[in-house]
Amino acid sequence: MKGIVSCFLTALFWCAAPAAAQDDGKALVERTCSKCHSLTSTLKQRNTAEAWSAIVDDMIGRGAEGSDADFEKIINYLAKNFGPRVKVNKASAQELAGALEIPLAIKSFEDLKSAPALEGKNIEDKKDRLDFAAPQ
Repeated sequence: MKGIVSCFLTALFWCAAPAAAQDDGKALVERTCSKCHSLTSTLKQRNTAEAWSAIVDDMIGRGAEGSDADFEKIINYLAKNFGPRVKVNKASAQELAGALEIPLAIKSFEDLKSAPALEGKNIEDKKDRLDFAAPQ
């Protein structure tokens, strides 16, 4: 397990999400959601994709305007960037892989370097998905 965790922690410094998709989702959230309220308190939340979907559905019911495709992008952006944090010291390899968007089947550093999801860029934008608190 320590070897897997080490690979995942090493991946923290080498993974990157597609910037264009992130920027598009962020712009949609800012444009659509800030018409009615401040984003500060909303973006402090950590919700699952299902919870974000329910929140967006509620906002649509209250008059939020956009296409179905736009709302789907908003939900995906929120779930990806403001989803529940993974407790690194308690998480399974699968949970870490999901949070960092890296393949689960990594057995060596060479596998890590050649993984399609890894582009060799810093993944500073994913650090908020992780909780390094000591296990209880």
